[in-house]
Amino acid sequence: MTTKFAYRQHDTGPSMFVYILGAGAMGCVFGAKLSAAGWRIHLVDVNAKQIAAINEAGLKLIGENGENNYRLPASNAADAKELADLIIVFTKSLHTSDAIASMRHVIGDKTYVLTLQNGLGNAEKIAAFVARDRILEGVTTVPADLVSPGVVSSHGAGGVQFYPLTADPAPVVEEISSALARAGIDAKADPAIREAIWTKVIFNATMNATCALLDTTPGPLGDRQDGVALAAALVEEGVAVAAASGCPIDAARVHAMTKMSMTQHRNHIASMLQDLRAGRRTEVDDINGAIVRQARAHGVNAPMHETLWRLMRLREDL
Repeated sequence: MTTKFAYRQHDTGPSMFVYILGAGAMGCVFGAKLSAAGWRIHLVDVNAKQIAAINEAGLKLIGENGENNYRLPASNAADAKELADLIIVFTKSLHTSDAIASMRHVIGDKTYVLTLQNGLGNAEKIAAFVARDRILEGVTTVPADLVSPGVVSSHGAGGVQFYPLTADPAPVVEEISSALARAGIDAKADPAIREAIWTKVIFNATMNATCALLDTTPGPLGDRQDGVALAAALVEEGVAVAAASGCPIDAARVHAMTKMSMTQHRNHIASMLQDLRAGRRTEVDDINGAIVRQARAHGVNAPMHETLWRLMRLREDL
C-alpha cells in the first residue's frame, strides 16, 4: 500500500525539504516537531520495522501535551528521491560516513548538512562528501526516548546550539533557528560551538561510558564517594585535553552536568548501556577514543579515558 502525504507550507512561503538521517528517538522527535513547524520532512533509516511502523500508522510523539500523531514518510536511503535543502544527521557517530555516502544522490550544490550527533569528528567525516561551507555542526539537549517502533517520547525542555563549520554565517542559519523556535525548541547560533561540542563529549565520556561499563544508571554512581570522585577526575582529564587542543572548557559547567545526571536523572539508561544490552557497538570510539586521540596529537596524556575506552572495546567484543 502506498501512503500519500500532504505537506504543509508555512505562511512565509514554501518550506524547506529536509531529510532526517537517523530516525531513532532523537531523529523522530525533531522530525515530528519540525513538520508541525511547517517544514517538509522525510525520515531515513535502516531499521525496517521502524520504517514500516511510521508509514503504516504514522509517527506517535508522546510529550508534555499528550500524544500526537504525525504522518511523515519514512524510507531507507535508496528510496529517498527528492533533492535535499537540508539533511539533519542523527545517526550514531560510527555510522556517519556510511550514512552520508548513502545520501549522495540527494545532495546537491545547495544542500546543507547539519550534524547534531554525539562525539568529535562528525563534521569532518561529512566533509568527505559535502563542501565544508555547506556543513553546520551542533549539539542538542532535547530529551528523546524510543518507546516502540513508530512511537517516541520527549519530556522536558531542551535546546540546540549550532554554527557553520567554516564559521561563516549563512542565511540558512537564521532559517533553521526560526523553524526550531516555531517547533518549540530553543535554538542558538553559537560561534563558540566547538566549546559546546567538547563540553558534551567530556560529559558523555564521563557518565555514558562509566555507567555502561558498570551496568548502572547515574543514581547509584552518585550515591557512592568512589563514583563521585571517579566522575570528577574524568571531567578534569577531559578538560585538560580540550585545553591542549586549543578549546578551553568551563570545568565547573561539566561538573554541574554530572551532578545533575546523578541526582535529577538518577534512573536514566545511558545510550552506551542500551547499546551494550542490545548487543550493538557503542559510540565509545568517537567519545572516549576521540579524547585519547586528541591527547596524543597534542602531547598530553589521558590515562583514565584511555582505560575506559579500552575496557569498553573489550566489553563490546565479549
